[in-house]
Amino acid sequence: MDRRDLEDIAMRVRRVGDRIQPLLDPHPGLAARNAHAHLWLGIKVRFGESWRTRATHAGVCAFVDWIEANPNADYEAFPGPIELAEPEQGLFGALDDR
Repeated sequence: MDRRDLEDIAMRVRRVGDRIQPLLDPHPGLAARNAHAHLWLGIKVRFGESWRTRATHAGVCAFVDWIEANPNADYEAFPGPIELAEPEQGLFGALDDR
């Protein structure tokens, strides 16, 4: 993703986080829920550590929109699609179909 896409995602996370903050259920072990952290963690969990370079803008935006509609849902319940720009490389380089 380029800089504009990343800025757009950051703006969406701020906007959606502000909207869902009062809707988040309490979580054991947390004094208060942080909606913005909830969204960023969800992006990292669903799209991987290198989401900034591998995920598509449309895929991340679809996830953020889904969290807005389902603020207390488990990240794994996201119906997808999880769109990645390129396949993740294995430990020894590109994965092949052997």
